[in-house]
Amino acid sequence: MILTGDILPGSRINEAVLAGQMAVSRAPVREATRALVEAGLLISIPARGVFVREMSHREIAENYDVRSLLTGLMCAQAAERRTEAETAKLKRLISDMDTAIAAGRIVRYYEINLAFHELIGRIADHSCARRVYNDLIRETHFLRRWLSSPDQTNLEHRSIVEAIECGDAELARRRGCEHVLNGKARWKASIETTAPAAVAI
Repeated sequence: MILTGDILPGSRINEAVLAGQMAVSRAPVREATRALVEAGLLISIPARGVFVREMSHREIAENYDVRSLLTGLMCAQAAERRTEAETAKLKRLISDMDTAIAAGRIVRYYEINLAFHELIGRIADHSCARRVYNDLIRETHFLRRWLSSPDQTNLEHRSIVEAIECGDAELARRRGCEHVLNGKARWKASIETTAPAAVAI
């Protein structure tokens, strides 16, 4: 509900209301709330309650910066470790994203986009990088869902896979890093237009 925007950034979490909506007792809602605070999706404010976390522009920019480095690292290692079968899977995901874009199914595109980057992480087989990367992605799901420029980003995906398939680790690193920084540039362009005080995680 948080990631899809059904519960907006800054909203206070009401355990009783959520329990009623989900037809469960308050105990599992309370347990889930604690877990989401630990995951960074919620923030607990003493004497006030638990709220959906908001990210400042600086936090979002820093997230992009670190994620670009991790993406470059994983793309480079994927270029060194990929198999033909894995490269074929990456190409199929790009094709599936093209299909989703043509059908105007942007949410579906985003889901496949996540699977694409997850597969690169698995091919790279760098557990530390994947763990930190996934934490950063979780923080910005809602933001990235609506800021994505699917046609351009899928062209960037294709260029990354070309480098991985060729086994060019340095080129794959550079293209992976640039892919995320291009996303940062698109985000910056969007806030210059809308100038929100804070953006959803």
